[in-house]
Amino acid sequence: MLNINNIIKTLIILFSISFILYSQNTDRNNKTAFFSAIESGDIKKVRELIRNGIDINITDEYNWSALHRAVQFNKRDIVRELLLNKKININPILPNGAILENDGKKWYADGETPLLLASYYGYSEIVTILLNFGANILAKDNVDGAMAIHIASARGWTKTVLAILESYSAKNTKDIVNAVDNTGTTPLMWAAMNNRVSVMNLILKFGAYINAQDDDGWTALHFAAASDSYKAVEMLINNKANANIKNLDEKKPVDIASDTDIQALLNKYTKQ
Repeated sequence: MLNINNIIKTLIILFSISFILYSQNTDRNNKTAFFSAIESGDIKKVRELIRNGIDINITDEYNWSALHRAVQFNKRDIVRELLLNKKININPILPNGAILENDGKKWYADGETPLLLASYYGYSEIVTILLNFGANILAKDNVDGAMAIHIASARGWTKTVLAILESYSAKNTKDIVNAVDNTGTTPLMWAAMNNRVSVMNLILKFGAYINAQDDDGWTALHFAAASDSYKAVEMLINNKANANIKNLDEKKPVDIASDTDIQALLNKYTKQ
């Protein structure tokens, strides 16, 4: 004779398992729909899923947050919508091993926050939105300890650098224009090594120290010379950069330049 209590217990267990599986499947479907809506810019669907209780800080299969993806796809309205939610983590970081690729060049993005990601892409409006909502302007990646201003400077995004420097956060942060990464490299140095003359001009106007040295004693002029960046070298010289500063290896900028035109230019300003 069947025990009614055992039958009831079995039915309860089966129901519980079914409910859990249903919930997990629903969560997966909602997660997929959420990230798809972000990528396509479907703000109505994003709002609907948020109203229905989706975790605003959920990550996709690559451990990218919803906010990171909204930034990556340059969806300003969705970025703003996510930031309006009080539960949002405004400074989540990308996982170790995260790599961005643009113009065939790889950029290691371990530990980048949405602000750093927006700075990489040069999305100045999103940078402004993030900073206005309180994103950490001093957040660093896990590669070089680079901040948003370093990344934007290296990439040559003049408008983005300007957005950072003119932000309320920058005005309340001591000397952001001369902030250093883990090796003492300044935004001016990052720009110089990549021949970003327009950014260099802007940074200098905001008070960048033209003769600052990193942990190895390199100046922006050293970096420009080593990178064969003639225009950057010329621009620094015209702004009275000191061509006679030696790095820790006792080398002046002219000593590490391989480009003959750069050597000729630097020789005019280097004491023998």
